[in-house]
Amino acid sequence: MGVPFEAFVSQLTQQQVSLLADTVQYFADAPKLLSIPDEQGNRVAVPILPETMGSLLAAFSDGMEAKKLTFGFRWEDDGGDGTGTLVIALPNGSELRQPTVLSQFSPV
Repeated sequence: MGVPFEAFVSQLTQQQVSLLADTVQYFADAPKLLSIPDEQGNRVAVPILPETMGSLLAAFSDGMEAKKLTFGFRWEDDGGDGTGTLVIALPNGSELRQPTVLSQFSPV
């Protein structure tokens, strides 16, 4: 199946992440590829689950509603069969790893 997206960086506010988390939660029973803006403003379709979005939201402290934090997104392929790992670099330097089966996600 190949790489679903090239690695990119996104600067997001707490409000943006909260809205994205609400969208992902709404589609929890039928996961969708979530459009996340890259640094150039292009939308990148990312297979992301509600638990992962919750972890992104937890990167923000109280009072950070308007502050932008930088998140890095990349895909690690498990052999071309549509499985892999979504890897998200958090602002604190740690990484989230979400095992993913691409066939479980559809475009919005």
